[in-house]
Amino acid sequence: MVGQRLGVRRNLAESHLPRTRPWTAAELDQLDRVPLIRVAGARTDGTLRPLVLVGHVRLGQDEPIRSLDGTHRDWYQGAVRSGQGEIDVDGRRFAVAFIPDRGREAEVDQALRSRYGNDSGVRQMTRSPAREATLRVVPLA
Repeated sequence: MVGQRLGVRRNLAESHLPRTRPWTAAELDQLDRVPLIRVAGARTDGTLRPLVLVGHVRLGQDEPIRSLDGTHRDWYQGAVRSGQGEIDVDGRRFAVAFIPDRGREAEVDQALRSRYGNDSGVRQMTRSPAREATLRVVPLA
């Protein structure tokens, strides 16, 4: 919830990454049923940024998301800076870690096309600058 504090450390680069856990089968099923999720990165004071709507796909047990307009969007920068935040999946909130995901661009592209087709939005999501703004969403333990 916007304004709610998470236990966010001020500089994750100087500390350990947050403890995460795998998605459960039920959580993955719920994610599969919704075409879009709402995402909010945490600010350095632990409050959440406003939720934004993003597409998501599944690669095995992973849930990658991308910033349509690349790495300069406020929500993306906040998610990367803090490394933590929340997602809203059809009204259910999850505290999550946001982890930059590199090296699987072609797999994410294909998953996006399989899920959403090949309209102009998907074409934008499968090329630069969106490709450089891929994050893996992982639930916090």
